[in-house]
Parts: sequence; structure tokens; C-alpha cells
Amino acid sequence: MPTQADRTRFKNKITEMLRGAVHVELSTIPLYLYSIYSIKGVRTDSLLPPGAIDGPRAKTKISVIVRQEMLHLALAGNILTAIDSGPRLYIKSDIPTYGPEETILYSRIPMMLEPCKKDNLECFLRIEAPYLAPPKLSEDEESANLGAAPALHALYSRELIPEYNSIGDFYSELEQMILYSGDYIDFKNKDLQYTPQEFFGDLMTQVVNDTTAHDAIKTIIDQGEGSVGVAEAHYQMFLELWERQTDWECYPVPSSPHSDDYTGTPFVYQLALASNATYCYLLITIEKTFQVSDSVKRRRLITNTHSIMIDIMNILADIMVQQPYEPQTPTNPTPHAGPSFEWYPTSQGDDPADIDIAANELHAAITEHLNNAINAANTPIQTQFVDALKAIIFSVGRTRWPST
Repeated sequence: MPTQADRTRFKNKITEMLRGAVHVELSTIPLYLYSIYSIKGVRTDSLLPPGAIDGPRAKTKISVIVRQEMLHLALAGNILTAIDSGPRLYIKSDIPTYGPEETILYSRIPMMLEPCKKDNLECFLRIEAPYLAPPKLSEDEESANLGAAPALHALYSRELIPEYNSIGDFYSELEQMILYSGDYIDFKNKDLQYTPQEFFGDLMTQVVNDTTAHDAIKTIIDQGEGSVGVAEAHYQMFLELWERQTDWECYPVPSSPHSDDYTGTPFVYQLALASNATYCYLLITIEKTFQVSDSVKRRRLITNTHSIMIDIMNILADIMVQQPYEPQTPTNPTPHAGPSFEWYPTSQGDDPADIDIAANELHAAITEHLNNAINAANTPIQTQFVDALKAIIFSVGRTRWPST
């Protein structure tokens, strides 16, 4: 049996890795959403060849992957909640940032928000690439007195080799740790986890022991990171899109935009701020769900999660990508806007002490910026979307924060 020191060391390490897994899943969702938003609904220059993938079908295929990433985020959150405490999502230091210097955790893969073109899909293939074995340990390292538990051996090995070769490599090690977690972890907090009735049906797993924890991580691995040759695996789905990329067209959206890029066009700038507030409201809603056991409040939070994504985020982004903005550049002479998925601040600061206050402020900010956008609309391409923005405001009203 492991000593208490071994149990503490194991729990600290697996908790760190699970928080990393949550961050990986959270990082991919804006990447894939931005790619979806960039695709035009139809191709306008010619008839498509037989078997081609038009804009709507490309959007649908990537939307399936986004939905699975939401499942993976919830599954990783369930394991983390069972082992420690739930994930922190609305905290400035943990919200992923995007740009040429940013990389996905445990990899050297750049995190760039980009239109859905060949290079963008190649990046997605790298993210979802199958597991590659890490370098072997030296004879001295292999012969070190590590004890009998393979899980502790994995910890020691990774301390000697801190870099993972791929996200699949990272998940492979996490899976091995979970397989041996029964002797090290006391599983708890079932009432704070997503249930199959609440989210994704039979694909959702509540974690109550090492077996169910492995079921959850196996779903993540089989559908996404580290799987190849599986029809529904993300790698295979992106590979098909990569092979067919010329079938659809994209809006000229910028790479990894920031809301401040749009200050020269007030209508677009207000839409960008509304989009950021909506994204953060989504994150804080998911975070709160891992803290609440009351069934009525959980149902309200989960209903809000769906509405925020479908009725607010998606429609708002669809309006943004159709909006030209200033300034134009030689490389992008007719730029269109895109959401930036940035931190939106509240009075609670970078690490909110009271997420209920922060959530109510975020909710109010969405409506404020949408109304500001309506007031700023002064061109035909802007004013044609005023009614759509009013409809979004109505949807925002239906996603009020549950009372405490």
C-alpha cells in the first residue's frame, strides 16, 4: 500500500494534469468555433464537383467536433471534481490567449484564431495527432529505485522528461495514472458532476472510482486527442476536411484579433465587447455548475449554457464576420471582423472572489454593448442587422443568472 506521502504526491500531480486537460479542451473550443464562423454559407464562384463539401456541411462537421470538445471539457471537469475541486474557468490567468507566440499546453502547436483554410486545418491535425512515444530513459534512470507502482514511475519519468511530444502523449500518461489511481485517491463530489440526464446522455460519465474515471478519459482519447483510424475521431474528421478544403470559401477575417483592433469602427467594437462578455458568461456558467448540487439551479445553469452558445454567441459571431472594419491593410484590404474570445473584466478582478456578482455583471454587459452597437449602426451593412441584435438581446434576457 502507498504511504500517505505517496498519496499526497500522486494526488497533487494528477490534479495538476487534470487542470491541464481542462485547459487543453477549453483552448480548442474557440479555435474550432472561429474556424466555423469564418466559413461562408455557400460557394459563389462555381458549381461544386460531385462529393464536395460545401460551406454548410463543413460548418456541420466542425460543429460536431466542438460539441465533442464540450463533452470532453465536462468529462475532464467531472474527473477533476471527483479528485479535488471543480475547474476554474473564469479566471484571467487561465483563460487561453491566442496569437503567433501562444501554444497549446504541453505542445509546441501555435494557438491562432484563423479562417478555415489549409494551414488552419493542418494546425488542427497537429492538435488531434495520434500519440507519439516519448524518448526512452537511460539505463541509470530505468534502474532507479522507484517503488512498485507504475503510476509513480510515470511521475518520475516525466520529471526527467518534462516536455510531451504531443497532446496525445500527455493524455496517454494521464490515462496510465488514472488506471492506477484507486490506491491513491478517495473519489468524491458525485452530486457536483454532470450527469447523463443533464448533458450528452450515455456519453457522459459520473466519476465515483478509478474505473469510471478511466471510462471518462477513454471517451476523450477515443474521440479526440491521440486516436487515429476511428471514424468519429477528430483527427479523421479534420483529415477529410483538409483534403476537401478548396470546396468552400471563407470571410476575410483577421488572424487572432483583439477587440481593440475594432475601435475605428464603433459598431464592430461594441459587438466585439458583447462577444467577449458572452464568452466569459459561458465560462462562468460552466464553472458554477461544478459548484452546485441543487437540481433546480443546475438545470437553470445547464439550460443557460446551451442558450448562450446557440442563441447568443453563434448569432453574434455570424453578424461580426459579415462586418467590414477599419483600418484596412495591404494584406487584408477588405477585412471583416471576428470574435476574439478575450477576458472581460468585472468589479471582482482577475480572480473573482464572488462569481455570482461577476456573473451578473457579465450578463448586464452583454445587453449594454448590444444596445451600444444598435445605437452606433450607421451604414447599410450595419443597420440591416439591428433587428437581429434586438432578437439577441431578447435571448440574453432569458439567460439570467440563477438567484443564490
